[in-house]
Amino acid sequence: MISQRFPRRLAALAALAAGLCAAAAQARNLPSSEAPRPAPATRATADGQEVLRFKMQSPQVRELQVRLRQAKYLAVVDVEDRFGMLTREAVIKLQKDAGLRATGAVDPATWQALAARSRAPTQAELNNTDVGPWFVAPGEPAFMMELQHRLKQAGVYQGAVDGVFNDATRAAIAAWRTRIGLPASEVMDERTWTPLIRRTRLPRYADLFGAPPQSSLTQELHASCATGRVVCISKQQKKMSYVEDGRVRFTREARFAMPGWDSPEGEFRIWYMNHETVSKIFGERTPMPYALFYQGNVAIHFSQDFADKGYGGGSHGCSQLRDYQVAKWLYEQVKVGDRVVVY
Repeated sequence: MISQRFPRRLAALAALAAGLCAAAAQARNLPSSEAPRPAPATRATADGQEVLRFKMQSPQVRELQVRLRQAKYLAVVDVEDRFGMLTREAVIKLQKDAGLRATGAVDPATWQALAARSRAPTQAELNNTDVGPWFVAPGEPAFMMELQHRLKQAGVYQGAVDGVFNDATRAAIAAWRTRIGLPASEVMDERTWTPLIRRTRLPRYADLFGAPPQSSLTQELHASCATGRVVCISKQQKKMSYVEDGRVRFTREARFAMPGWDSPEGEFRIWYMNHETVSKIFGERTPMPYALFYQGNVAIHFSQDFADKGYGGGSHGCSQLRDYQVAKWLYEQVKVGDRVVVY
């Protein structure tokens, strides 16, 4: 997977610019020559559906965005009435895939192509109260322990940090959702998880576990893995080991690229680490917990899809683990600059 994360300074400048634009739009008593331009007029198709264009505002833009999200063209959590640049780019990708003229405007042919790739949105989806999929499945005990620890920090959970998805944990999740203005539910989706991680600290591995993860698998190591701290990844053996000065600390099954993509081989250095990465580049939001980037946007990370499907799926080039506890432990052992050997 590939992650798109913007530098905080750039995000702050963007937010400032957005605020200045909003203030300008709300200014009073502007001369007519400086008054904000109205949104482009809408035009209805034969079946009553609006032809939607860039910069328009319409309730139908919400349906458009939900359907684009379902069809994996638009990687957003919430939808809105405004037809922005991301929506236009998503429409153009759809039109190209459907063999249509890539205008970015949603005409009847584009609606028809999108309808074939999506379903009618629910009111919850249109109103941004839809309970989406779990950020990481509740069947992952290590993730549940981390979640319980954070809920305890937030003051909505008093039970044991044991990784069990029990009634107390369900009630705590519902209480947290209510606190942040979402409908009560037992699902920790991205719109619920993101505010929680922003308002609590990341628990360390030692806060949750008393010992490093045990390992019973073996891997024939590349000669380059004999010295220093190195993550040694064998595509042929479908395994990954963490090695310190020739001592193997763990070995686990690993998964690589799906057909049509390629996991790069060679010796690399970890250049960036982020425990809350979400990939958005492929039209959907895919969590990549404990990502260790070692070649451009290619990373080692936990994959729920790998945990669920095994080798029935694949990555877009990344090296994936299906053990959340191991991914968390590895994240704390390595540092930027450590080696990754893929062979």
